[in-house]
Amino acid sequence: MKVVKDGDKVNISCEVKLENGDICFKNEEEKYIEVVVGEGKFFPVVENELKDMKDGETKTITLEPKDAFGQYIDDLVLETPKDVFRYDVDLDVGSRVKIDAPSGKTYYGTVTKLTEETLTLDLNHPLAGKKIMITITVVSIEENQQPSTEKKSWFQLKKTKKPQKVKPKRSTINPLKTK
Repeated sequence: MKVVKDGDKVNISCEVKLENGDICFKNEEEKYIEVVVGEGKFFPVVENELKDMKDGETKTITLEPKDAFGQYIDDLVLETPKDVFRYDVDLDVGSRVKIDAPSGKTYYGTVTKLTEETLTLDLNHPLAGKKIMITITVVSIEENQQPSTEKKSWFQLKKTKKPQKVKPKRSTINPLKTK
């Protein structure tokens, strides 16, 4: 029976839960997550735990916030006047928004508060500051892959609301808004 080693390409099924048992991610059946062990594209703690696992073996790993999506950072919660944003959709508390900055970078945030004049956005990852439990099952092992140096993130949350694109205004003119 094959055993996972550094550099092996491993297909895993994965379920991620919060401490309260809520499932926040589960890969679709037959759509496994491919991980090259040692590459660093998946959670490093989980990649390390994959080593020495066998085909069909299941393991549950608890990740502290620092090993998952990071600590919650209060400074990433921003209150701003609504009129600095131009948008053509109605936003509600809980809406996820995509922000295209003039620098070309893209940020995502969650609307946490709305008033007549202000909008509060939380730019932390929705799972920042949370401990998560990941249950992985090794589905297949392909030996001896060369780890890549390119870093990419595999994780995408299931969204209950579709992200809405919000662009900062580029002019100081504030046209009248109509609904």
